[in-house]
Amino acid sequence: MDLGSIQKKYKILVIDTETSNVAIFKSDRLVSEFLINTYDINLSHMYIRRHLHKENYILNDNILIKKLW
Repeated sequence: MDLGSIQKKYKILVIDTETSNVAIFKSDRLVSEFLINTYDINLSHMYIRRHLHKENYILNDNILIKKLW
């Protein structure tokens, strides 16, 4: 697997800082769905996209969302 295909597959890292659970996602939409279903945190995919473009991370309710590439 080359670096380009890895960068397409793994884009956003989500870490629960209290339990140390980690998840990696391909898109901001998948992150938004995961947060709603798992942690009952309602962040839109556009908010996630825009915020990660500016600062490369989001920290919300002990959930760290980090842009990898």
